[in-house]
Amino acid sequence: MKTWALLKLKCNISFRRHLLNLLLLFFSPSKRFIIALSQNLDKHIVLYQKELNSLYSKQHNSKSVKEIAA
Repeated sequence: MKTWALLKLKCNISFRRHLLNLLLLFFSPSKRFIIALSQNLDKHIVLYQKELNSLYSKQHNSKSVKEIAA
């Protein structure tokens, strides 16, 4: 199930990135909708990174920082 969510997020990121690059050819980066699209892309990238981190932490039952520091 997690891999499906990661794939969906990756496709969303790719689509938004290509759309943003295309629109930047014609419009100024200071336009409101360009800024909104960029922020939306950032939001999806953060979600993707959180999903990757949760998968990584489940696979690697690493010690907590307190255990390492002790």
